[in-house]
Amino acid sequence: MSKLKYLGIYISPILALISFNFSGVLAYLGIIVLYILVPILENLIPKNSYNFSKDENNLAKEDWFYNWILYLLVPFHLYVIYVFLVTISNPLLELVDIIGYVLIMGTILGVNGINGGHELGHKIDHRLKMFLARVLLTTSMQNHFITYHNGGHHRDVATPNDLTTAKKGDVFYFFALKSQIGGYFKSWRLEAEKIKSKGGNQLLNPMIIHTIIPWSFLGIIYYFFGVQVTILYFLAAVFGISILESQNYFSHYGLKRKLKQDGTYERVKVEHSWNSDHVIGRVLLFELTRHSDHHFSGAKPYQVLKSKDESPMLPFGYPAMLILSYFPFIFKPIMEKQLVKYGMD
Repeated sequence: MSKLKYLGIYISPILALISFNFSGVLAYLGIIVLYILVPILENLIPKNSYNFSKDENNLAKEDWFYNWILYLLVPFHLYVIYVFLVTISNPLLELVDIIGYVLIMGTILGVNGINGGHELGHKIDHRLKMFLARVLLTTSMQNHFITYHNGGHHRDVATPNDLTTAKKGDVFYFFALKSQIGGYFKSWRLEAEKIKSKGGNQLLNPMIIHTIIPWSFLGIIYYFFGVQVTILYFLAAVFGISILESQNYFSHYGLKRKLKQDGTYERVKVEHSWNSDHVIGRVLLFELTRHSDHHFSGAKPYQVLKSKDESPMLPFGYPAMLILSYFPFIFKPIMEKQLVKYGMD
């Protein structure tokens, strides 16, 4: 597949911009495409498990194109937010249109804001990428994400110690609250442990800044656009956060690492993440769907992540699984069958 396919990452924000220019049914154009059309198409288009050869892998890792797709996403993302804020401040808008705009904006905050921040935020030794990650995550009210995700989730995944690993039988809504609230407070503890190990000053805990910045961002929106627009943006951010938690929920659902005799857990293996080779989700989500390889090497660039034959596979692509997560009575029996299929029940 050509590298140009990753320009598809811009489909979601473009759909948002189009939606903001219409009312009625067309205000939901982005929602219809991303939540109905994409899941259907994913199951009609053949899956692709192709991995780069060694030479292709080396070339792709050095290709500037993949980085610039990420870099340019940031100003475009900020522009979409600006258009949303201007559009939603129109006092003549109908409620039905407002709901549509909030839902598509929330989708962008989840898919591009958090997921883009996730991809950039694993490059801890690259100052520009970390800065851009912080910018994206600020827009989604998730400044603590890198602390917990890198320092907690990747270490403790598929164990009871990980707040973002769903146990078999967990209901999404309760899981999301536990993951989001618990993850925030655990981030404080993780940063405090880092400071203590270096003999630093606890008053300089980065979580202080990570807490102030997103609320200051909301304060800026309030200053320029008022209370109503600020509330609507916050609701969009909450919906975006629910998309993050949905991905957390199904990407490790019911998977467990074995506890060894010494009280530690076995190392993370490919069977501790659910994967998907559905093409559209791969592109829209920076190859997050190749989740096992991501957990094998968190800093590996998205374009060279590999499909693993021995990885457990989801029954549908990530976009469809995201939707199913919101309906526990459908999601749970489907995933319990998958657990049985892979001998992980």
